[in-house]
Amino acid sequence: MSSAPPLGSSGAPATAVWQYAPLAVVLLVIGALFAWYMQFVGIGMIWRFDEYYTYERSISFARMDDWWAVYSANKPTLKKPPMQYWMSGALFEMGYRDVIALRVPSMIFAALTLIATAFLARTLAPGHPWTMLGAVLLLASSQTFWADATSAMLDVGSAFFVTIGLMAMLAAFQNRRYWPLFALTVFLGGMQKGPVALAFLVFALIALAVTGPLQKKRVREIVWNRHFAFWAFVSLVLAFAWQLYMGLRFPGEDAMQGSVEKEMFKRFFPSMDDIAAYDWGELRTLILGDDPWLRGVGTLALIALPFTAKRPILFALTGVGLFMILVMSAGSQQIHARYMLVIVPLQAAAIAAFLATLLRSDSAGLVASVALCFALAGPLQPLENLRLERENFRGATLAQIMAPVRENLQPDENLLICEMDPTMRFPRGAYTVYAADTREFTRLRHLDVAAALSRVDYSGGAIRGFCTESQLAQISDQLANVETSPLPGGYLQFRATGLVTPD
Repeated sequence: MSSAPPLGSSGAPATAVWQYAPLAVVLLVIGALFAWYMQFVGIGMIWRFDEYYTYERSISFARMDDWWAVYSANKPTLKKPPMQYWMSGALFEMGYRDVIALRVPSMIFAALTLIATAFLARTLAPGHPWTMLGAVLLLASSQTFWADATSAMLDVGSAFFVTIGLMAMLAAFQNRRYWPLFALTVFLGGMQKGPVALAFLVFALIALAVTGPLQKKRVREIVWNRHFAFWAFVSLVLAFAWQLYMGLRFPGEDAMQGSVEKEMFKRFFPSMDDIAAYDWGELRTLILGDDPWLRGVGTLALIALPFTAKRPILFALTGVGLFMILVMSAGSQQIHARYMLVIVPLQAAAIAAFLATLLRSDSAGLVASVALCFALAGPLQPLENLRLERENFRGATLAQIMAPVRENLQPDENLLICEMDPTMRFPRGAYTVYAADTREFTRLRHLDVAAALSRVDYSGGAIRGFCTESQLAQISDQLANVETSPLPGGYLQFRATGLVTPD
């Protein structure tokens, strides 16, 4: 009576076990990376400008008793969708302290992005399963990736949905039954930060059209059918589903802050003034960020991979990478280097796949990827690279400076915050978190106090706020019966009974 060959022999069971070895090792490595960086999550306090937007929007659900709208400065906003804010809001409700509630969702998305990157590498080089590990280690060598993963930013979550969207897109190019999966990734990405995968589909199709003579399947075959047309339309609707919902719920031009035009399109189409103001040093920083070698080599790998892998369809991803760089280069001054993070997983996967296909060896490709990983920065970033500990502003935390204002703010008082000096401005979201609670407030950027208050329909009454001593001196002649008290950091809290009435 025959029996199955033991593990370790030349039989099928041993082969099957070996097939799963790369995935098992990848999951163990990702688990170790997650544990390493989670130890830093509770250190310091959030400090980046946009992190305070995450803070105010995440706590607004409970404050405003409304989990079906995003609020910024206590008004409905279209500037960002709710997915990560929901996650942090839920953690706040469960009793976690702010720094944990705000950073843990990013760390969860970091682990998911590493897993997605591994599978993307396997998709790019299907005959080389150990590219999964190489891609994970290369992505883990990105300082930008971990700095954002241990912050309250939305970019790592966006990178995750883009990465799975690229895999779904490649699969759909070859088998149209995957278009519903692509549409789902567009929707989820749109609920996290923006429907980036939909734009990347356009970039990919352009690249396939340009390289048409090399392709086995022409672009016409992919897009010239009812199935693609239907799912393209569904993807477009799902991409802006949240914005459509918010527009229906809060109709009217002044009902919400932000717009699709401003947040998703206008900033990527520069004016002539923007073009004239370009600084090529800043442009380099914008494209390469804190990971110049990883992103530079990754871009070259995206260009070369279709040749070394002998898969012309991968020119679609070449187009995604190159068009993303072009869009970032052409964008307005509101573009930030962290936006490039959405293609860093693609660049890492491309490097691992390129090395394996160039060397025609799974093991040699892995050794080359690991060597490059440690030549860059290694997968375990030190604490100082994560920029977690910056907390004080002029020797005090933002909470210490603003909390007394919130404690003293009366229902009949109007909140006014001095912002005339750009070097003394706080992150806007911090005002909602620490000073205003659910109240409206006015940010004073010019010296005309009455004009500033008119934006919130001020019709008289007491005014409370905070300024530096020099700022208050510039506007005190417009305020009646001013009383002051000191705040930490050299600020003054003031109360006025109203505006000075003109003679």
